[in-house]
Amino acid sequence: MTDYSIEGNPIVDPKLVPIIGNLVYNDLGQEVLALHNEKFRGVKNIEDKNSYKKRQPLSFSNIPRIQSYAQILREIFPHTHVLSDVEVVQYWNAIPERDSTYADTNSVVIFPKEGSEGSNEDLRKIVLGIVGKKSKFPLVVSGLGVEKADNNYGFIFIGTDFTKAREAPYLSHDGKVSFNGKELVSSEEGVGVLTSDSQSGLRRLYRYG
Repeated sequence: MTDYSIEGNPIVDPKLVPIIGNLVYNDLGQEVLALHNEKFRGVKNIEDKNSYKKRQPLSFSNIPRIQSYAQILREIFPHTHVLSDVEVVQYWNAIPERDSTYADTNSVVIFPKEGSEGSNEDLRKIVLGIVGKKSKFPLVVSGLGVEKADNNYGFIFIGTDFTKAREAPYLSHDGKVSFNGKELVSSEEGVGVLTSDSQSGLRRLYRYG
């Protein structure tokens, strides 16, 4: 591989702000996409059959796709990774084109209530079993793996050495969050958060344009 750069923000000080940008269809993007499609060949809405042009961002993200990309990067290309929700807020001002794009994070949200039909309740139970943790607050779960499965979703979550769960009280209601140097906290100033009114099921955790 000779071209696995990230197309992102200008480097001001890499010790303070990392390069943040899109996973594009260069050597890195092609390798990630090839490995992903090999695993999910034939699975509608997970296998990505889009014809990308050179250096075009990989698009049309969803939960299994982004978790697969994140898993591949962790295992094979550890020099780069999918941002967490904490990093999204921490480096908010360095995210390029953030007003006109959306991007999933490396995590999902497990809400405290059982979900109804259409809320991914089966997946919620699987992830709760993986992390072995319940909470009265939403849980942000990162570092999950995904595998092809013969079910309604076309995939199943698996635990990895990177799987972590942490309580996220700031996802209990709409509001704003900021990074306090260690974690995300509710605040009067910061990045706006919109969350599920029902506080149920398993949901995406993503940055919206």
